[in-house]
Amino acid sequence: MKIADKNKVQQQKNKKKTIVEPKREQVLIVAQEIRFARLLADNEKKTRDRAVKSLKKWLINCFQRNYEFKEDDFTRIWKGLFYAVWMSDKPLVQEELCDNIASILDQFPPDQLRHALLLVKSGFKVLAAEWYGIDQHRIDKCLMLVRRYLRGSLRCLQRCDWSVHSCKMYSKMFTAKDGLLCVNTPVYARNATSMILHIIDCFLEELAKVSGGSIPLESMSELLRPFCQLVCLGENPALSLASRQLLSALLRQSDAGLQYQERTRAWEQMGCPEGGPDALELASDDDGDEQNAAIEEDLGVSQETPLDPRAGRVDVLLPSLPVPAAQLAQALRQLLAHAPPRAQRRARICLQRFETLSKSEYPLRITTSPLAVRPLPPALPAARSLAALERTLISASDELALRGLSRKHRKRLLAKSRAGLSIVEDVQTQNGLSTESATGNWKVEEEPEKDQKDTSNKENIGKNKKRKMEKTTDIVTKKQKLDVKEANADKGVKKEKTKKLIQKQSVDRVKNAPALIKEKKNQKPETEKSEPTQRPVIEAPRKPKTDKLKHEPAVVAKKVKNFQKQLSPKTDKTDKNSSLHTPKKVKFVLKNNSMQGTIDYYKSVKQSPNIPFDSSKKPVKTNLKPSTPSPINPFFKKKMKLKIK
Repeated sequence: MKIADKNKVQQQKNKKKTIVEPKREQVLIVAQEIRFARLLADNEKKTRDRAVKSLKKWLINCFQRNYEFKEDDFTRIWKGLFYAVWMSDKPLVQEELCDNIASILDQFPPDQLRHALLLVKSGFKVLAAEWYGIDQHRIDKCLMLVRRYLRGSLRCLQRCDWSVHSCKMYSKMFTAKDGLLCVNTPVYARNATSMILHIIDCFLEELAKVSGGSIPLESMSELLRPFCQLVCLGENPALSLASRQLLSALLRQSDAGLQYQERTRAWEQMGCPEGGPDALELASDDDGDEQNAAIEEDLGVSQETPLDPRAGRVDVLLPSLPVPAAQLAQALRQLLAHAPPRAQRRARICLQRFETLSKSEYPLRITTSPLAVRPLPPALPAARSLAALERTLISASDELALRGLSRKHRKRLLAKSRAGLSIVEDVQTQNGLSTESATGNWKVEEEPEKDQKDTSNKENIGKNKKRKMEKTTDIVTKKQKLDVKEANADKGVKKEKTKKLIQKQSVDRVKNAPALIKEKKNQKPETEKSEPTQRPVIEAPRKPKTDKLKHEPAVVAKKVKNFQKQLSPKTDKTDKNSSLHTPKKVKFVLKNNSMQGTIDYYKSVKQSPNIPFDSSKKPVKTNLKPSTPSPINPFFKKKMKLKIK
């Protein structure tokens, strides 16, 4: 056995890795790309325009040297182009810059289609990555840039004569894993859904502008393949919906769709008669077409049509695109086998539409025919189904009714139900008995609804007040009866006392009669006035009459009325106040209002004793605060300096 030398092992470990130095040409190109990016993001417009022009020349020089570009090279350049659009102001300047950026793709020859598509892909990547940071003031020019750049990318296919190979490369660029129209949206485009929707909306318009309506059907089907994939396999519902709308718009551009649209316009102008647009026939207008062609030949109309709408009623006429119905139906049928369940319905609808169009029939017709009356089913099967339904309902009701019953009763009812009889009536009777036994003779009342106003409280309050008043009157009458009895007893005692007093007074009168006569003679007329005050003391009181007892109930009624007034003293006030809720009336007399004339104003100013303004006059008080002297610091000692002469 040979032992491996340790020195050899260490030498193998200490071998340095060979560093592959990049080519000098590649380093120079990267440096030039960074310089272009800095110049394109400059503040001044002149430097940005010069950078765009020099970029075009640089690309042509690189193509002549057969330099192979990579995606990173174009991303560096596109960073500068994005910030060039960011810095541009005013709509015409922005439009010119977007056209210049799209014209960069025109510098690529047909042989360099792969590099052109790399530039397109890197441009859309940079825009999608930066889309989230674009504010509302710059979004319009960025949308215009997307539209013009898409048009420039389609011009690359036009230079290749719309070959099937070039269209396949174009569609693969979009449907790759890191493509913009991929089934699973890539990470860098998660926040750029609006940009992708804008591309889907503009695709058919820009394709019609660039192609002029002359594209082979096979290449057209290859260009529309990414949208078919989004319809069948797309995870983003917004993108799948937009692609479905694109395919339906393509159906309307077909020959059958254009004819049907003309019929519908005529049908609507006629007031929508019965039969629908299919009942109308198109009249041939060969004479008018020949006259228009002759006029165009005479005038020599060979002007370029505008590709974008302008102010001043400048419209854009879009030619109709060819519709490869059979090819698209076949592609949708292949993709439908791999479609998830949630996307199968919408994919099947699109497939049916293109299949009907391939048979030269327009699928998007207006249905104006009345609904066909369905034939009635035969009687026996309907009766059988009703009987089966009744059995199921009865069994379900029996099961519900048996809940909450005792075990013995449940067994008895189950035996009855198995025999084919209904148990609902027996259960209802038992439930009724149980409820009556539980509640007894009490009546259960439903609560009044909240919407209706409850007047029961007011009635109860009124009844309670009446009850209180009746109780008080009963108490008062009882007290009055007791007072009457006590008064009668006191009167009997007083009668006996008065009889004894009368007898004594009569004896005293007889004895003192001569003395009283003498006093009457000697008295003056003034004293005579005091006699009536002394008479009730000497005279005996009158006997109580029996009629007084009859008048006593009237006194009691008066007392009750007074007591009622004491109980409800506030009611009168409230009634008075409630009757005086009237709005106050204010009258404005504007007869004496008048405007003072300028002459009268000048006279009043001249006659006034005080002059309104005088430059020599000083104010009585200053507007500034009065300055108060600061307090003397007690700790400050001023040194006295003696002057020596």
